[in-house]
Amino acid sequence: MTDLLLIGATERELAPLADALADARDVAGAWGPARRGRLAGLDVVVAPLGVGKARTAAGLAWALARARPVAVLQVGVGGAYVGSFLSVGLAMLADVELELDLGVATGDGWADVDALRVPLWPTPTPIERRETGTHAGLTAALSEITSVPRGRFATLDAVTADFEVGAALQRRFDVSIESMEGAAAALVAARMGVPFAELRAVSNVVGERDRRRWDLSGAARGASSVAAAAIAGLVDHPTWTALRRDTAEKRPDERVVD
Repeated sequence: MTDLLLIGATERELAPLADALADARDVAGAWGPARRGRLAGLDVVVAPLGVGKARTAAGLAWALARARPVAVLQVGVGGAYVGSFLSVGLAMLADVELELDLGVATGDGWADVDALRVPLWPTPTPIERRETGTHAGLTAALSEITSVPRGRFATLDAVTADFEVGAALQRRFDVSIESMEGAAAALVAARMGVPFAELRAVSNVVGERDRRRWDLSGAARGASSVAAAAIAGLVDHPTWTALRRDTAEKRPDERVVD
């Protein structure tokens, strides 16, 4: 049984965690090699899944079926919405992920998925029409261990390239961080019954297109550093003990496939 599946959009975001693995080796990944090893005593698979919702959803479904982890932690960078009061370098855990670009876009604006007026399958719960929660217990434990705040995240396939649009999204949906993958990962994990948490560090302000004002490398290092500390503290945490026990009871005869 795999303890933890660590996912991210790019190898760059996950490199510090992959480099920290003990007894590391390459294993099959959805789109290329992943790394398997031990981190803080846990059996961990580190797998980049690609940029965007489609690659992440397909890659995570493949990885969950292959590794069968106790839990999933998504680690990466994101943009901070104007009005969220987050600055570059700070980290946050997701309580909720919203898929903001699923719906109908016209010259008069945007309307959510209900405006499509077509049946959705599988039939979503009312909350899944717009948002998917992360695992409350796991997210709370990680926040307790690291003192990292929690908030509402948003996912779009196209990044928001305008300050005013970003500020309007923040006001309408009360979101703090924007990425291109989180909602897909949260929904796949929820549908497959695997506890999911998401941790991102801020690399830029949403709407800022001058890359000289971004800090992708610093945010990637920061997110990985916080994630490593979170995992180290998670090992002996009652929440983790309960999650492993519940998983073992549900899958008593399961073996890990490398």
